[in-house]
Amino acid sequence: MANIFPKATNLIVLKALGGLLVVGGLVTVAIWYYFTPKYSRVGYQPVQPVAFDHKLHVSQLGLDCRYCHSYVEVSGHSNYPTTQTCMNCHRDIQKDNPKLKPVRDSWATGKLDHGS
Repeated sequence: MANIFPKATNLIVLKALGGLLVVGGLVTVAIWYYFTPKYSRVGYQPVQPVAFDHKLHVSQLGLDCRYCHSYVEVSGHSNYPTTQTCMNCHRDIQKDNPKLKPVRDSWATGKLDHGS
């Protein structure tokens, strides 16, 4: 019985399988890299000028994240809150707390050092 396909067809199948393996490997590596916390910086917290307890403000007091991080819905990252945002509450609440001295100083001078 004669061959239906020429012998070169065998190489096409092997090349196709090899190409699929290479493409599959590249896709796997890309997904592995781009969906890791290292790439997306999930959990990233910059150095803050004031030691801030998110658990206290969000979990216990029930503040919405968007109150302090006003641009989080339209930006790729959350912003530092302004001194005004902090002072909206801390003019009356724990106004003499020594941990809030940088906020009070910023309020008095109009400048806040963002750790740079």
